[in-house]
Amino acid sequence: MSSFMGQMLNYRFLSIDRFDGENLGSFSFFLSHCHTDHMVGLTHEAFKYKLKCQPDVKLFTSEVTKCLLLADEKFLFLLPNIEVLLIEVPKLLRIKTKSIVEELTVTLLPAGHCPGSVMFLFEGAEGTMLYTGDFRLSHSSASRMPCLKNKVIDHIYVDTTFCIEEAWYIPPRELCVKNLLKIVQQWIVRGNQYVVRLNMSAKYGYEYLIEELHKSFGEKIYCSRAKNYDCLPNIASILTTDPTCSHIFVCYKTEILGNQWKASKMDVADMFKNVQWLTINLSTMYFTNCEEAHVVEVQTNKQCYRLCFSFHSSLSEICSFLRQIKPTHIHANVLPSINETFYSVEERLRRLCTNQTHSMQQSYQPLGSIQSSNNQCVQVVQRSNSLDVLHSNKG
Repeated sequence: MSSFMGQMLNYRFLSIDRFDGENLGSFSFFLSHCHTDHMVGLTHEAFKYKLKCQPDVKLFTSEVTKCLLLADEKFLFLLPNIEVLLIEVPKLLRIKTKSIVEELTVTLLPAGHCPGSVMFLFEGAEGTMLYTGDFRLSHSSASRMPCLKNKVIDHIYVDTTFCIEEAWYIPPRELCVKNLLKIVQQWIVRGNQYVVRLNMSAKYGYEYLIEELHKSFGEKIYCSRAKNYDCLPNIASILTTDPTCSHIFVCYKTEILGNQWKASKMDVADMFKNVQWLTINLSTMYFTNCEEAHVVEVQTNKQCYRLCFSFHSSLSEICSFLRQIKPTHIHANVLPSINETFYSVEERLRRLCTNQTHSMQQSYQPLGSIQSSNNQCVQVVQRSNSLDVLHSNKG
C-alpha cells in the first residue's frame, strides 16, 4: 500500500499518484498505474473542480493506463485533461505555474507491475529524480534501460513494499506460472466437472497468468469483469462471461459466484451443482511468513492451494536496481510493516546497497527449497526475471 503523499522534495509544482490535500495546489499531475492506492483523490469533487477551472492542468500517464481509466465511466471527466506520454521517449514539458513557466524533461520507463504501469524520470533545473511507482523488475533491468545509462540520479522514490529481510527472495513469475499450470492440469484432467477458481486481490496485474492459462489449455478464461479489458483486445479476446465455457475462473477473493448469473436465461445453478472446485489463492506475504524453507505452493486442503505470486520486487531485486543506478538519495514509498519508519526502511536499503560484496554473494546463494505438489524439493538459485517490461506499453 503506497505511503507516498504525492510530492517530491524537488519540483513541488507537480504531484504524482495523489490528487487530494496539498496536491490540489499543483499545476501538473502524473499517474503511474491504475491501482486504487495510487489514485487517492482522483474522483473527489475538489479535484474535478480544479480541472474544470484550470483546463491547462494535465494528467500525464501511459497509453494503456489512459485506456483503462476511460473504460470506467466515473473517470470520463478526465478526458480533456489526460495527455499520453510514450514509453522511453523523453518529452520536454512546459508547465505554467502562478508566476513562471517551468521546464523539465519527463521519460516514462516500464515498471513491470501491471498493465500500463510506468516509472517517471524527471530531469530539469532542480536535478534528476526517479519515481518508480510500484514495480517488479529483475536483477539486470536497469542495464536494459537506455534512458538510465550514465544518468546521475539525485533522488529515487522507490517501491519498498517488500523491503523486509523475509522477502529477500521472491520466485520469478515464470516459476510461479509453471507451478500454476501444473496444478490446474492435474485438476481439470479429471473430467468436465472439475473446475479451478483462481483468487486475485487486485483489479489488474494478473494478465500474464491469464494469457499463459489460455495458451496452455486452449480455452477462454471466465472473468465476471471481462468488460474492464475491452480496451485491451489481446486480453479481452481470451476472456468470457459465460461460466459454461470454461474450466478456469479468475475472481476477486470476495467474489460470490452465482449472483451475476441470476439474470441469465441459462439455469447455471443446476449446471454447477456437481462441480468439483479447486481454489488457488495467489499471495506473497503468506510465504514470507513461512517458518519452513521458501516454497512456491502450499496445499492447505484437498481442494485448496496457496501459490506465491508477486508483482512487487523482492528485497534483493530492489537492492540490485539501486546498485545499478547508484542514486545519491533514497526515499521509501511504502512502509512494509506497522513497526517501520521511513528512516528505518531507507537505512536498510543504504546498508544493503553500500555493502555490495555481501549483498551480491547473498543473492546468488541457494535460496532454500521450492516444494512441488508431489512433495519433492529442489535447490533453487536466484534467476533473472525476463518479465520486467511486461505490461509497459503493450498492456
